[in-house]
Amino acid sequence: MDSPVIETQEAQETAAKVKKPLDPRVQYYLRIIGTLFVITAIVAVLLSLVNMVTRPMIDTHAEEKRVAALSKVMPDADFEPVTHLPEGIDGLVSITKATRNGSPAGCCVQITTNGFGGSLELMVGVDGNGAVTGVDILSHAETLNTNRHGWLLEQYPGHSGEILVSKTSADSSHIQAISGATVTSNGVTRGVNNALKAAEAYQKGGLS
Repeated sequence: MDSPVIETQEAQETAAKVKKPLDPRVQYYLRIIGTLFVITAIVAVLLSLVNMVTRPMIDTHAEEKRVAALSKVMPDADFEPVTHLPEGIDGLVSITKATRNGSPAGCCVQITTNGFGGSLELMVGVDGNGAVTGVDILSHAETLNTNRHGWLLEQYPGHSGEILVSKTSADSSHIQAISGATVTSNGVTRGVNNALKAAEAYQKGGLS
């Protein structure tokens, strides 16, 4: 049987091991982790507050831009939102019914597509015969300046059916691509074609 002295020494050694302080390196890393956690939490709260303050202004600006685009692609018309949208149209955001003096004038289609820099959001006016009346870009991340965008958009009115892109010249079924920006030209044209499909489905389907 072990002596009480030996048992006491063993108990002291065990207690010493339990109370051994953390390695300074571990303490250092824990402090860094704790600091980063606090900073991340503070930044998250600040971003949330900024979003709460700015979101209404951003939404208001986006709505003003959308309303202006409606009048731009379908001039002198009155507008009414369509609640039931056709299915199976890539990028379809909304359709707005257009009338003039109480008579149907066509519709305006808000649609998203992809360009060189990412997402492109378009507003496309389409008359009752399925022809484009105007195209406006609501948002984009392209590197082109406004003048070159404008030159491209001016080519779409009057086109119907499937619109193609030509690198050389425009004709009844083609628009001419912007030199050095074929990806952007193809992206906008793809969006306009999808808008024409949406307008056709809406007008034939009698959706409201």
